[in-house]
Amino acid sequence: MVCLAAMISRAQGQVYDYQELLDSAKALFKNEIISDQAPAQKPDYQRIANILELVVDINPNSSEARYFLAYTYSRMSLGDANGIPKMDLSTLYKTSMHLEKVIELSPKYAGEIVILDPYSKLTAEWGSMAMSYLYNNKIDSAKWALMEGRKRGGFGDYHLEVAKNTLNACHENAILISSGDNFSFPLLYVQYLEDYRKDISVVDISLLNSSWYPSYLSNNKIVSFDLPNEVLDTISYKKWSDTLITINDFSWTVNPTYYNQYLLRGDLIFLSLLKKNEFARDLYFTVGFYEDQRLSLKEHIRPLVLVDELNVNGHPLLNDKEYKDNIFRALSNTKHINSNSQDNLYLLDIFRRDILIKINHYISDGEKSKAYELAEILNMYGREDKYPYQSESLETFARYLRSTGGVGF
Repeated sequence: MVCLAAMISRAQGQVYDYQELLDSAKALFKNEIISDQAPAQKPDYQRIANILELVVDINPNSSEARYFLAYTYSRMSLGDANGIPKMDLSTLYKTSMHLEKVIELSPKYAGEIVILDPYSKLTAEWGSMAMSYLYNNKIDSAKWALMEGRKRGGFGDYHLEVAKNTLNACHENAILISSGDNFSFPLLYVQYLEDYRKDISVVDISLLNSSWYPSYLSNNKIVSFDLPNEVLDTISYKKWSDTLITINDFSWTVNPTYYNQYLLRGDLIFLSLLKKNEFARDLYFTVGFYEDQRLSLKEHIRPLVLVDELNVNGHPLLNDKEYKDNIFRALSNTKHINSNSQDNLYLLDIFRRDILIKINHYISDGEKSKAYELAEILNMYGREDKYPYQSESLETFARYLRSTGGVGF
C-alpha cells in the first residue's frame, strides 16, 4: 500500500488522488472492524476519520466518502452495543450530518454498504441515542431523539408500519424477541412516541450480549430472569454440549451456538428469560431471525408471516384463509416503501419469499386456484418492476414459478 502520509500530501494539491485515498481509508476501516474482535488491539478510528475528512474536503460531493466517514464517527461514538449508555451526542450530530448529506447527494445510494443503508443507519444511530437516554432514565430525551431521527431521514414509514403490524400479530402482554436495528428501533419508536401496543415487551436479542441491557430490562420490569442482576452482569460464554432443557411440560435440546462448543452470554441470558417466564406470557420472534439466536427452538416455531410464535402448546399451522389474511397485511404496506432504501426492499423480500414458497406449495399440490389468489396479492403489492428484488436467488425463484406455475404473476 502506498504510504498514507505521502498520499495525503499529494491529495492536498491534486483532486484526482481522492479515490486512491478513499479506497485506502475504506480498507483501513474494514481492518479496524476485524481488530474490534481482538481485545488487545484498540481500533484507531480517529486516524481513519482524519483521512476521510480530507477526502470530503477534496470532493465534498463524494457520497461514499461521507457514508464511510459517518460509519467511522459512529464507531468513535458508540463502538459496539456496550457503548450505548455513554453514547456521545456531539459525535452523533456529525454522524447524522454526513448521512443526511449522503441522502441529499444520492437519494438512492449506490456506494459500498457496510451493514445498513443511509436511511437505516440514521434510524440505528438515533435509536441508539434514544436507548442511551432510556437507560439513564431520561424518557423525554429519548422521545426527542426518536423524533429527531425521523426528522433527519430515519424511521421511515415502511418500517414503522411493519412494526405496528408486527406488534398487532402478538397476543396481549406477550414478549417479542426482535433481531436487527430495522426491527428493534422502529418498534421502540411506535411504542414510545405513539403509545402503540405498549403491553408487548420487546427484547433485542443482540443486546442481550451487552453488559448493560439485561439489567436494564430487569430493573425496568420489562421482562424477568431466573438470575439476580449481580449474576446477569457477570455471565460470560459457557462451555456447552447438547443439553435437554425442560420448562414445565415442554422439553427441547439446546445445542451449542458458537463453534459447536459454547453458548454465548446472550444465549445464556435468553435461556434464563425462558426459564423465568415459564411460558406464562406468549413469546414471539420478529421474522428473518438467524436460527443460531433461537436456542435450537426451530422445530417449535409456528410461522405467522409477520412474526414467528414459540409454539409450546401444539397450535396448528395457519389455515389457508388465515395465511392469506396475514400475507395480505404484510404486503399491503408496500405503499409506504421508500424505493431508494435498499433495506426497505430487503424487508419486503422477506415477505415475498414467504408468499413465493406458499405459491410453490400450492402448485406442487395441484391447488392452482389458491396459488393464483396469492399471485394476485403479489401482483398488486409486490411487483418486481416497481420494487426490484434484492436477492438474486429469490428473483430466480420467482422467474421459475412464473415460467412453470402458470399462475400469472
